[in-house]
Amino acid sequence: MVSWTDSESKDGSAAQYISSDDSPVKIPATIDEPSLEGLADDLNVICEHGNPGRKYVAFEGISTGRRFIACATEGVANCGLVQWVDEHWPEHLQNAIHKLWLMYEHSQHGNRMACLEHASTIHNLTQQKKELQETYEKLVEDVNNLLDYKDSQPEVNQKNDADNISVSVESSMTKDAEIKNLKAVVDQLKQIHVAQATVIRNLKFNHLKEKEKLSSDKRTLDICYADLKKENDDLKKEKDKLDCCIAELMKVKEKLTMEKSTLASCIVDLKTAGDSNKRKLHQIKAICDED
Repeated sequence: MVSWTDSESKDGSAAQYISSDDSPVKIPATIDEPSLEGLADDLNVICEHGNPGRKYVAFEGISTGRRFIACATEGVANCGLVQWVDEHWPEHLQNAIHKLWLMYEHSQHGNRMACLEHASTIHNLTQQKKELQETYEKLVEDVNNLLDYKDSQPEVNQKNDADNISVSVESSMTKDAEIKNLKAVVDQLKQIHVAQATVIRNLKFNHLKEKEKLSSDKRTLDICYADLKKENDDLKKEKDKLDCCIAELMKVKEKLTMEKSTLASCIVDLKTAGDSNKRKLHQIKAICDED
């Protein structure tokens, strides 16, 4: 696993070459992070093209927040993801990130469904408006045809005139009724326009509200990511402390081992000296007994 501050990359050591096998590994979605950008020259990690990779921070699925290095070569086929910098997140952290992404996708799905419902409503209202407009035009055409027919008939006699006048009156009354119906249709169309405008305003309001909610969820996700990153840094610091403690304990163990060896050597020397003194005492006692 590489590190952004790998000291070996500064003392002239050989660069690390990472192959992506037969097919390039897909690069996940990323998020802008000013502190982690640019080429990974300090890591000596190169892609299949022989060029240094570029630093990125993932913003996709349970890998959100993990740093990685990807191919930065332009003008040729991209060889994909080169190397992950961070290990997989702990399981509880992956579950939390997964739940946040599910909430985001559910919100996006609801927004798309609302847009589809809005589009369906607009389509239905447009069709109704078109049908009413066609009905209105047909009525106007019938009225014009009737008036043209009346003007083209010659005057035969007074009786015919009276009949024509009677027919005209009846036709006029019929047309008045049709005009009233047409006015009712126009009023209904106006009401439909008002209802359509109300629906559009409500959908726009819901869309803005949903957008605000998504922004809030994104801010919450950013806060969670910052907290998780801080927790990860704290864990790394604790790990460094534990490594230091283990190193100190190993030094103490080595010192105790050396002291144990020294004590064992002293015990052997004392035992040898005791045996020698014991032999001397036996010799002295034997001499005393002879006297």
